[in-house]
This record gives sequence, C-alpha cells and structure tokens, in this order.
Amino acid sequence: MGSAAETAVLDVLAPGGLLTAGQIMQQGQLTNWSARRAIGRLSDRGLIVTTPHRARWSITPRGRAAMTGWRARR
Repeated sequence: MGSAAETAVLDVLAPGGLLTAGQIMQQGQLTNWSARRAIGRLSDRGLIVTTPHRARWSITPRGRAAMTGWRARR
C-alpha cells in the first residue's frame, strides 16, 4: 500500500491531464518534500510517468489499477 502522499498524488492525477510537480503539490495539499518524494517513488514503480522536456506528470494504467487496489483494501 502506498503512503498518504502517494495516494494524494494518484488522486490528483486520476482525472487525467498533465500536471507539474508544483501543481500536484498544491492540488494534493502536500509539502514540496513529500510531493517530490511520492512522485519519485510512484515513478520508480511505473505508476506515473513524465513527459520529456516538460516535467509534467500523468498516471499510467498500472497506477490506476494500484489506486483501485489500495481503495479496495481500506
């Protein structure tokens, strides 16, 4: 199961679109440090991806599946 910050990042990205780390931080009500750490962990696991040269993040199908699994366990 992911951390609260990881869940917040996935929740922010779930509707779709491409967001910067700053936008994710603001919309997820996270600190800069916790947002960047969660983004790094989610990216390492292939749950979110970034676009080249634009530093904008989006959720992957694998990320959507993980989110569904995390919610089912609550």
